[in-house]
Amino acid sequence: MELMNKNFLVLGGSGFIGQHLSRALINRGCFVRCLALEKPGAVNILGDIENKIEWVTAEFNDVDKIKNSLVDIDIVFHLISTTIPSTSNKNLKADLTDNILPTLYLLEEITRSKVKKIIFISSGGTVYGIPEVIPIPENHKEHPVCGYGIHKLMIEKYLYLYNYLYNLDYNIVRLSNPYGTAQIADRPQGVIGNFLFHVLNNMPIEILGDGKVVRDYIYIEDAIEALISVVLYSGNEKIFNIGSGEGHSLLDIVQTIEQISGSPVDKVFKPGRKEDLAINILDIKKAKSELNWSPRTDLVTGIKIILESARNNFTYA
Repeated sequence: MELMNKNFLVLGGSGFIGQHLSRALINRGCFVRCLALEKPGAVNILGDIENKIEWVTAEFNDVDKIKNSLVDIDIVFHLISTTIPSTSNKNLKADLTDNILPTLYLLEEITRSKVKKIIFISSGGTVYGIPEVIPIPENHKEHPVCGYGIHKLMIEKYLYLYNYLYNLDYNIVRLSNPYGTAQIADRPQGVIGNFLFHVLNNMPIEILGDGKVVRDYIYIEDAIEALISVVLYSGNEKIFNIGSGEGHSLLDIVQTIEQISGSPVDKVFKPGRKEDLAINILDIKKAKSELNWSPRTDLVTGIKIILESARNNFTYA
């Protein structure tokens, strides 16, 4: 499948991943339509490219706007989630009604449209649950311990069902923890961005637990290249882990920030959470062999890029 001149719908296009993905698609000569609650706010990486995107502002459960947004679209990227892992267990019913049901409406409309393929951004960090082996392969058992992971896994299963019933072409990307420019903010999701926000504002970093929780962090540009590779993929595999294939603890991240900035970081330790599993590192061998893709940006380089971009382009006070 050629990429240029294809028409894409990016659901969740104003978010961190959505903006980077939309930018990459526009730069490759594609038409991009984004559906989101609103256009990008203060942290906007699109710049002049934003005007080249067709924006649809809507709730994910707005059936009519979803239907209209699919007109003349070749490929759909589904990035929308109304919850994050750390909060999803607080209202499991809302996690179901706000994510699963709208996705079913979406899939129904796609089967009536001319869309050729849907690519779903799932969660490599939560769908597996407590790992039995490290790194975690795609065929690992799936026992999520948070509602976020459960709703991601349910959508994966519905994609399989729609492929079986209606021959809907799809791929699932089980993404690890992406980080990169325009992510810095005082918010619970995106720990590297959160830490850098506090450092740049001379605030102490808050660490949940003992700081030894290990995660797989992937630089956003590497993640986007993987998503582009999935668009072009025509093989039989449906599910891909996308990550760095390496693990870093929260204390490793703090140490890296200190190393790059040349000054110590104030830390405040707070109680950990039950849903924060001790370790999660993805096995990415399948993505390397099937997609001919590999991550290129190590953690030190990635954090250096973010800090330089933040100091030159944004204000975080």
